[in-house]
Amino acid sequence: MDWFANINPLTHVSAGEYATFWQTLFATLFLGIWSRTFASLLLVLSFWFGVRRRNWILGFWTFVGAGSLAYGAAFMRFLGLLAR
Repeated sequence: MDWFANINPLTHVSAGEYATFWQTLFATLFLGIWSRTFASLLLVLSFWFGVRRRNWILGFWTFVGAGSLAYGAAFMRFLGLLAR
């Protein structure tokens, strides 16, 4: 179990710092220019994989990823996981 202690982030930082890091990361990812950029990129990839490459499964999952970025912030605010 020594290997688990090395990869456990709570042995290196406090629980409060760890939670703040993830909240800041999700707030940055789901809000602003980065979410629009990643969602647009995933929509383009969805079209590319679904229509051009005829890989419907990968096209579907990139479309789901774009939708989760587009509506993820609203859903996380509804659950109370993301502050305004």
